Amino acid sequence: MTSETPKGIQTWIHFLEEGAGQLWLERFLMAVILGVVVVMYHFVEARNFSAPEAMDQAQIARNLAEGRGFTTWNIRPLSMHLRQESDQSHGRSGSVLPVRHHPDLENAPVYPILEAALFKVLPAGTRYAAAAVPAPIHRIPAEMAISWMNIGLLLVVVVQVYRLGCRLFDPVVGGLAAAIVCGTDLFWRFAYSGLSTLLLMSLLLLVVRVLVTWEARSRPDAPPVRLGPVLLSAGVGALLALMCLTRYSTGWLVIPAAVFLLVFGGARRWLSAGAMLAVFLLLLTPWMVRTWRLSGLPFGTASFALFAGTETFPDDRLIRSFSPNVASVALGEVAAKAINNAIHQFQDELPRLGGSWLTGFFLVSLLLPFRNPTLSRMRLFAAGSLAVLFVAQALGRTHLSTLSPEVNSENLLVLVAPVLFLFGAGLLHTLLDALEYPFPLMKSIVAGIVVTAMCLPLVFAMASAGLSVANQIPRRHLPMVDPPYRPDIIRDLIGSVPADGLVMSDLPWAVAWYGAHECVGLPLRLSNKHVEDFFAVHDWQRQVAGLYLSPVLCNSPMQRSYFQKGLLGQFDDKQPGDPWFDFYLNVSLRGRVVALPLKFVYGPGYAEEGHLFCAEQEWWNVRRSR
Repeated sequence: MTSETPKGIQTWIHFLEEGAGQLWLERFLMAVILGVVVVMYHFVEARNFSAPEAMDQAQIARNLAEGRGFTTWNIRPLSMHLRQESDQSHGRSGSVLPVRHHPDLENAPVYPILEAALFKVLPAGTRYAAAAVPAPIHRIPAEMAISWMNIGLLLVVVVQVYRLGCRLFDPVVGGLAAAIVCGTDLFWRFAYSGLSTLLLMSLLLLVVRVLVTWEARSRPDAPPVRLGPVLLSAGVGALLALMCLTRYSTGWLVIPAAVFLLVFGGARRWLSAGAMLAVFLLLLTPWMVRTWRLSGLPFGTASFALFAGTETFPDDRLIRSFSPNVASVALGEVAAKAINNAIHQFQDELPRLGGSWLTGFFLVSLLLPFRNPTLSRMRLFAAGSLAVLFVAQALGRTHLSTLSPEVNSENLLVLVAPVLFLFGAGLLHTLLDALEYPFPLMKSIVAGIVVTAMCLPLVFAMASAGLSVANQIPRRHLPMVDPPYRPDIIRDLIGSVPADGLVMSDLPWAVAWYGAHECVGLPLRLSNKHVEDFFAVHDWQRQVAGLYLSPVLCNSPMQRSYFQKGLLGQFDDKQPGDPWFDFYLNVSLRGRVVALPLKFVYGPGYAEEGHLFCAEQEWWNVRRSR
């Protein structure tokens, strides 16, 4: 009956209620619901990029797509320092910054390459952020394309969770976990963030799936197959290398993977673990060699993440330094950083990991035994991965987590959330089965209520979207992340600078992405005859054509009196506070630039909003006269 085409109304009803049509009807309804969620979320909740890493990787991808190689327009002072030291050690001249050919020493290559492939199929004009105004449905075309790519990756994650749940548990648990993953607002925020998080989630789920197959074929009673445990373990190494080349910090997952292979590998445990490590290092080595030749370190500026955020290098001080003395960082400072971050993660991040209560069910499931040994072993791998990523996140946390809380590339715990959801859904299903229901349909109703409760943030967002579209309530926010990211203002300010002109800013990633110009991050000092000041770039590297200060700096809260006698005009380390903020106040109060050779200030309107732009020439008047 189900394999033949239905004929007549009765056979159609049977086909849809009990036959194969029921499955297709469910899939169709899920596709419709998902399409509605995507459209409503895109029109009301989606915003332009707010994570600096997303803009940084996008502008690298644009350089790749346009044939400039793995270069960056977001030039970090620390990267300049490493590049100069490497040039000097190899006998090369490193006194001048090349035009638009500064190699990126911060990011892993896989995600920018994926974005570059996307840019290749898009019209060339969409790679640049055209002037944008805050409109209800307006976003940068290139950012929209990246978001749609990540939405596709989110759907891949949902399908993987369902299939893995069917294999480890049953279709009910798989569907329960997949529904909650699809209804988690945090995952949708990552989809629109422009970050590589969803790609990493998909790769980690593949690692788990391969390990499940490896575990089944490593048992003593397992029949011999062509794709044996050693080849599967090599596949795990390849996937972990791909994750590490997407985000360096995920390379620490090789530890729980190696432990898993050694503990449960049986007679071939050492061979399996060795094959995994060999493939992992083999695939990682070429990129490490490239970065070593350019910077003297295997992971470039990312190698300093351990020292960022310590007492010696608070906030973004390390990345803005031309000559950091990391040897001066005491071990106690690193330990204090790790402990403080671990406390924050225990109190704030771990209880709401993944943005869903389902993580709590996983933590409770750690106290309960499984009859199936595969489930017990995979749960141990998930717990081990969570523990390793917990430590890595505590040690590697930098100022990026402050600039974009929760939705940032340093949020490593969220990567393992879909795997934890599977085990949490398993316990939830067991608890729902243990209840007594007055009639069978009641069980489905209760399960639906529980799933809806766990997806309430997204439900409320969709309700807000529906009311906003119906003009019953105003939008919760504009698509622009303002302050500080206003593509229209950045394009208007930076667009007047000549193409080969170098800009300096406190938001170099935004200038590189939205302004399409090479931009150096603010040095630590303004002007005090020190090697780490503005003139270390302007006089000894390349002339700075313009300086852009954003609301992040200009609207900083005043923590001291800036108007006491003798304070204004002093730009050195002897004075407390940020000298660049002092500079902004001087320009605002005196109406002219002091201490810098950039004497012209862009006048109309933007300074009052916290956007200050100074330049060596009034290029904006030349542009308007054309």
